[in-house]
Amino acid sequence: MNPYPVLFSPLPIGGLLVENRIVMPAMATNFLNDGTVPERLIGYYQARARGGAGLLVTEAAAVQAVPGSPLSRFHLNLSEDRFVPSLKALTDAVHEKGGKIAVQLSHLGRQVTAAFSGTTPVAPSPIPCPVTREIPRELAGEEIEEIVRCFIRAAIRAREAGFDAVELHGCHGYLIGQFFSPLSNGRTDRFGGTVEGRSRFAVEIIRGIKEALGRSFPVIARINGEDGVPGGLTVEDMKKIAPFLTGAGADALHVSAGVYGSSRATVAPMYEEPGCYVSLAERIREEVTVPVIAVGRINTPELAEEILRAGRADFVAMGRALLADPELPLKASLGRTDEIIPCLGCNQGCIDRINASMMTGRTEGITCLVNPRVGREGETEITVVKEKKHVLVAGGGPGGLEAALTAARRGHEVTLWEKRGVLGGQLRLAGQVPGRASFLRYVEFMERSLRQAGVTVILNRPATGEAVLAERPDRVIVATGAVPVLPSFMRRGCTAWDVLRGNLPEGKAFVVLGGGAVGLETAHFLACRGKEVTILEATGRFGGDMGGIDAFYLRRFLRERKVRMERSALVREVTEREIFYSLGGEEKRMTGFDAVVAALGARPEHSLADELEASGVEIDVTVIGDARSPRKALEAVREGFDAGRRI
Repeated sequence: MNPYPVLFSPLPIGGLLVENRIVMPAMATNFLNDGTVPERLIGYYQARARGGAGLLVTEAAAVQAVPGSPLSRFHLNLSEDRFVPSLKALTDAVHEKGGKIAVQLSHLGRQVTAAFSGTTPVAPSPIPCPVTREIPRELAGEEIEEIVRCFIRAAIRAREAGFDAVELHGCHGYLIGQFFSPLSNGRTDRFGGTVEGRSRFAVEIIRGIKEALGRSFPVIARINGEDGVPGGLTVEDMKKIAPFLTGAGADALHVSAGVYGSSRATVAPMYEEPGCYVSLAERIREEVTVPVIAVGRINTPELAEEILRAGRADFVAMGRALLADPELPLKASLGRTDEIIPCLGCNQGCIDRINASMMTGRTEGITCLVNPRVGREGETEITVVKEKKHVLVAGGGPGGLEAALTAARRGHEVTLWEKRGVLGGQLRLAGQVPGRASFLRYVEFMERSLRQAGVTVILNRPATGEAVLAERPDRVIVATGAVPVLPSFMRRGCTAWDVLRGNLPEGKAFVVLGGGAVGLETAHFLACRGKEVTILEATGRFGGDMGGIDAFYLRRFLRERKVRMERSALVREVTEREIFYSLGGEEKRMTGFDAVVAALGARPEHSLADELEASGVEIDVTVIGDARSPRKALEAVREGFDAGRRI
């Protein structure tokens, strides 16, 4: 019996019958380098089609781009006919697997730099984006009409390339959304002023596409439910705009939220509740008769079914959930929900990489903490080996768990030793921080998966060279992690790891040394327990080793809880009663604290590998994760997967 009858029921969008209600929304990948579709991107979308998603929407495709610019090279592109053949290869591959696919048509407007777009950004009015801060050039009336034609021509090319539908990118503050908002549109001509005027740009695009391609060819409009900035569009504003779009012929509305600089992220982190933006879709749905797609950390089939059954939306966008597990729809439809790899909302491998690329100029492709196959689907199939080996994995952190699971799925006999009484390593510690419980659910998933795969897990078993050699394994994977640094200038204190394990010193006033990810999360942990917290950070940045979205949320939480944060504070000595440090060249002394917590990084723990090498016994050893070099769980899991797959 189908456990999710509404989720797996068909529904049309315009002339397209979508077999179920799961939509993969547009998500940037950084897989392109010349505007054409590489095999890597084809494999990525084909895997999600094979996994059973009802409708895939590609990442944004430019409708107007300067040839040779970074925009024309690193984005999908429908600004010229020459891009059609490679897009046709993509749609053919998706259709071959039974999937349906739409392309998102986009113009960035003012939310782009001149360096990336290859020209001065344009906008309805010469009002700068609060993040890029470049003053855009105001579009003349004839230029607006030309961009409308660019959208229409791009839609024609999309149909020639075999796409089943197009989606207009009118959310997150890009050009269509810039016309909607009085914060970016101060025009007094027919493209500004009233709600109808500010909707006209989108209306003319929709009407033009329908005239060119016929009423049955589906056009989806992706819009904000709210902008989330002072003076920006609210859901009440969008309820007035939505009927203009559907009246022009939009066959569905896809409701998101946020712009650059908004108070809530457009890609909701794990601090946001699952389904965090569904209420916006629900409100828009009250005003229209076409299907509405909801978005916002919809990460389980149970939540998706609940939203649909309650009539809050007609489709659910499950983007990062389909990064984590492309087979989520298939598994859910068969009742195998305990096998679905859970999306954590950590953002480490997806939007954090996209944002980092915008800041650094490097275009590193996306991946996923819990699914290291993302972007490598065509080259990382797990096949069963002909010759079974005995594999010993030392360490039950994220890298060790993934290595053991992957090796077992390859058909090997796998034993995992963990020196503590629980699995999870630093993920278990991170899961103690308020808002980070997703990490604990992932550890539970991995524990269950190891049992199902037949891995022998032995807790409270330290891995020494002598003990490992006595087991006579064929392969050893050293995933023993790292140990926290306790600096020599500290005469008293504990580490952040101690605190997160529940070993809190007595007292009310705490000083945390280090304002990186671990320091901020530990400060949040303490502040939520009623402690008075001061953070001393040596650099000029708090959360410099974190993704921008998580750091933004965490800094806000700390401000709300009155955590004192001192940047550029160079600590020289910590005694029983005093902390000596310099701040801006001035010597400072701090007193009146009860406890000092060090969050100053970690060093690799690879003594097992050293012992095995020194033994003189020939044995195949692979060192992964923090035991190799302290980094993030993202790298540890990927290295664990690769180590297990290569045996």
